[in-house]
Amino acid sequence: MIHSRFLFPCLLLCWLGVMPFAAAQDTLVVQTLTLDSDARSGVFEFPSDDAQQYEKILMRYRMRCHDAAVGNGNVGCREWDYSCNTFITDSTQVDSNRALHPDFIISNFSGSTFSYTSQPTYTYRQYEQHQVNYLNTISETSAAIGDASEAMPLAGGKRIGRGQYLFTAAELSAAGLNAGPVTGLQLQVNTPGVDAGFLRIRMKGTALVALDPAAPEPDGWTEVYFLSTAFPAAGTQRFHYYQPFDWDGASNLLIDVSYTAADDAGHAVLAAHDAGFDAAIVSDLADYSLFFEGAGALPVPPASLGAISDAVTVSLWVKGTPDIMPVNSTVFEGKDDAGNRQLNAHLPWGNGQVYWDCGNDGGGYDRINKQADEADYEGRWNHWAFTKNAATGEMKIYLNGALWHSGAGKTKSIDLTSLHFGGAVTGNTAYFGAIDELRIWNAELDEASIRDWMRRPLDSGHPNYANLVAYFRLDENGGMTAVNSAPGAQDAAIAGAPGREPVRGRDLYKNFSAGHLRPDMTFLQGEYEVEDITVTVLDSVQNAPRQVIAYGLINGLPAAVDTFFVYQSGDMPVFDDLTGAQLAPVNVLAENSLDIGNLVYYNTFPAKFEILSLVTPYGNGLDLGSQGKVFTFDVSDYAPILRGKKRLSVEMGGENQEELDIQFLFIKGTPPQKVLNVQNVWPFRRGGFAAIQDNSVFEPRTVQTLPDGDRFKVRSSITGHGQNGEFVPRTHYLNLNDAPNEFEYEVWKKCGENPIFPQGGTWLFDRAGWCPGMATDVHELDITPYVTAGNPVDIDYGVLGDFMSDANYLVSCQLVTYGAPEHNLDAAVVDVIRPSQKVEHERFNPACTQPVVKIRNTGATPLTSLTFIYSLQGGQELSYSWTGDLAFMESEDVALPVNGPLFWVNGNNPQVFEVSIAGPNGMADEYPANNSMRAAFTKATEFSGETVLNYKTNSRGEENTMYIRDHEGNIVLERTVMDDNTVYTDALNMPPGCYTLEFLDTGDDGLYYWYWDAINLNVGSGYLRFRRKLNATAFITVKNFEPEFGSYVYFDFFIPGFVDAHEPAGTATLVGLRPNPATGQLTVDLVGFEGRDLSVALYDARGRLLQTQQMAQNPEQQLSLRFDLSAYPAGAYFVRIDDGIQVKTRTVMKQ
Repeated sequence: MIHSRFLFPCLLLCWLGVMPFAAAQDTLVVQTLTLDSDARSGVFEFPSDDAQQYEKILMRYRMRCHDAAVGNGNVGCREWDYSCNTFITDSTQVDSNRALHPDFIISNFSGSTFSYTSQPTYTYRQYEQHQVNYLNTISETSAAIGDASEAMPLAGGKRIGRGQYLFTAAELSAAGLNAGPVTGLQLQVNTPGVDAGFLRIRMKGTALVALDPAAPEPDGWTEVYFLSTAFPAAGTQRFHYYQPFDWDGASNLLIDVSYTAADDAGHAVLAAHDAGFDAAIVSDLADYSLFFEGAGALPVPPASLGAISDAVTVSLWVKGTPDIMPVNSTVFEGKDDAGNRQLNAHLPWGNGQVYWDCGNDGGGYDRINKQADEADYEGRWNHWAFTKNAATGEMKIYLNGALWHSGAGKTKSIDLTSLHFGGAVTGNTAYFGAIDELRIWNAELDEASIRDWMRRPLDSGHPNYANLVAYFRLDENGGMTAVNSAPGAQDAAIAGAPGREPVRGRDLYKNFSAGHLRPDMTFLQGEYEVEDITVTVLDSVQNAPRQVIAYGLINGLPAAVDTFFVYQSGDMPVFDDLTGAQLAPVNVLAENSLDIGNLVYYNTFPAKFEILSLVTPYGNGLDLGSQGKVFTFDVSDYAPILRGKKRLSVEMGGENQEELDIQFLFIKGTPPQKVLNVQNVWPFRRGGFAAIQDNSVFEPRTVQTLPDGDRFKVRSSITGHGQNGEFVPRTHYLNLNDAPNEFEYEVWKKCGENPIFPQGGTWLFDRAGWCPGMATDVHELDITPYVTAGNPVDIDYGVLGDFMSDANYLVSCQLVTYGAPEHNLDAAVVDVIRPSQKVEHERFNPACTQPVVKIRNTGATPLTSLTFIYSLQGGQELSYSWTGDLAFMESEDVALPVNGPLFWVNGNNPQVFEVSIAGPNGMADEYPANNSMRAAFTKATEFSGETVLNYKTNSRGEENTMYIRDHEGNIVLERTVMDDNTVYTDALNMPPGCYTLEFLDTGDDGLYYWYWDAINLNVGSGYLRFRRKLNATAFITVKNFEPEFGSYVYFDFFIPGFVDAHEPAGTATLVGLRPNPATGQLTVDLVGFEGRDLSVALYDARGRLLQTQQMAQNPEQQLSLRFDLSAYPAGAYFVRIDDGIQVKTRTVMKQ
């Protein structure tokens, strides 16, 4: 934050390039930001003496490339164009935005009518089980393994269970099992038990010789048995396969047994034996996960986060929803107190990439990212771990226990005060799918620790247990609390009611333990007559309740007044377990419904006034000079708020693209009329096209006017953004008192006239209200005829035209109220446009033709006549009588005639132009303090010797025209038709004087534009330059113009000396050869030879006459003659033009 006050008199004319004739004490300067300021906001003190009046207030806005350097990327001016708007915040005024808030917010619901029931609802899954009956046993053999020396429950014996059991090929062969189909299985039941629901038996061949609880076999199974099975009695129990498993006789055999039952106790006990090795792994812990559908979150208690600084590990299991992923999503995000992102994982983003962001120094975060396969983030459980060590600069991502991606040089530390799982902290991006087993450490875990512990619960045996700051197993079967199992940590309150999704026995993937015990199994091989009866079973999972928060207005602002949980009614989905297809739903009747409406309220905050809207230039390769570019803006309308201590801020994203220096110049005196008040009609904000159309933003407002107001003006500053908003012109309007639109104006700016060019981007495309490197157009709308002082006025703003997607507008709309005019008869010099050094007028300077001065009628009486007195400092003084008709505060640019080049001669005096006005309407001016101005300028270029204008068109020659005008604006030379890709070399033979070159391009893209090459559009390139002839064949370039000039080149230049003794004064001729070099036909263009006897001859380098053309009393002002060079060898040739008065010779090269 900056708190400064710099108040001092203005002494140097060069500060603005133009200044009134005034004593130094007449101007006070307030310095705010400087080129070396790191901050882009601060509190500054402005003059606040009520007795002191200021004629006007100017803002001097300097921008310079960083360190005055020229480069790319982060060297010099930054690469991209961004909005860079300047604001003054006035806390003595209050602004408000109309806002809407729903009267009900319901988790995972976005409709307008919510039907519900108080009873739980369910999502259903339909299973096709197999009841296999043997009608006839043709043959059967058995192979028994086990001695019944031990006992064990079926797959753990809990409510759900999954066991994998390994039998070696040697054991199977020794028991009598033959290669070929295995058709059934027998188990020995010691103690009967409850039904094993959804009992599945799956088999596969394997090369494993022992089982690892950290690596259960996930896939490759053949399911042979699926039936909810009773265990009613002790003894042998058979399991008839609905399809055989074909054993190859050589592989070891792996059996997977799983079930999902209704009870957590009373399961059957089986005969078992000790295999002598790790032949079994079993998981029987009930496992739940949090299921997110785009809403809700698990916020980690802040007390768990403070220990994280230089190192972190975040790990979790995820299973994204296949119908939605990939989509722009956030599985977790953490921030600091300033709102900077400190931790973040997109798993994935919409492009299928996984992003890991960690650490932030306030200027940005460290990131690594990589493309992932769909199977890595959707449809199945995957374990992801994200680590960072700021000391080593390493960031890593592990997938299922193996290093998947890494990055180096990532040294930003972590300052974490909030962390949400299931979506971003602000909720702007969410997660879609299930998450489980969340673990956070304040250390970087290695690959072995991640791999070895990802499938088992943490305990004190973990090598980094002391670094565990948060641990959520998420195995609670309901409720809004997640238990934090880290030592001494706080539990988390779950927000938004995400679902609790149980894991079925078939899908258990972690919490396995290994052992030697395995059930006694008898494998059956036989031939049967089989009856396979399909048994359809419908199972259900309870849906998550919907959290309903009811809102009302308390003290004018929305506040929660009630919270309750219900279940959404309607059609409950039924899914086929095999295909995932949705079947006929189950309908649940509603008990009640809620119609969701909106509460209308107004957010209030200190008034913030946009005093400048500007977009930064494209910075790559841009040179703004060692002192930068200085713009001058009249901010007198903001006089009521530019008082006392105020906060100035530069915002909107572009504030750090360049270095900034901002000064305010308070020029003492009497203003044309006092600014009584300035107020925002609407606070500055962004509005989408549809939101503007339906009045969601910039809704009609009633504004109270001041009773002593004499004139009322609306300042409208608008910039369009988005692909359509930026590049499609649209008409905007201001409507008063619901009448037909009083003001309609196109928001469109011609960027090819930009004074800062070229730029390292698409600077010359026209845009909606703005151009890179320029201030936004301000539309000043006088609404006085439609306002009665002291009465309210209804104001509405909008955009005309059909709907546009990808279009939004930044809008500032301010009402300025003025008192009565201070003067009856007064005129003011407002600006010197030419000659000038101001950046705003660089396109028309340096100048040596007619000066152009902007005047304004600052008196109540219409201004109809005025006398100008003007000169260079120390030079010849001229006067000019102007007539016109300007109403109060209307302006006009006036061109002042000069008496040729002598006006621009002032000896060794400074190059300063001085102008004064007098005698408005032939009477005395009531306020002469604003009658004079001086402007420093740079002298125009002087060309000596024989000079030619040499230029080449690109493939769009029809877009170009060329004119040369004298100091009175008369055209002395012109070329209005040009061919494509053609070189023109025009000799300039003109009397001494000042001339203006106008080279125009109707395509507004100059003679070259890099963008056409970038999109492979064959436009080609050209050039424009002045060259001095050294001898018959040699030229030197004395002025080269940037070919990427946009719309036009205006260039003033002097021709010194005297005319040829044989050429009448006041004549001018032009000789052009094209193309040059030539291959066949040569065209000789002759301008200004009308009425003369012409002889035009072609010679070779030895002086031999090759061709000649003659014309008596040439009637044409512009004449083109053609010579055929195709028969001549390559080399230099000469064209000689003799008009009886003078002889000119030009050289052409034959290729």
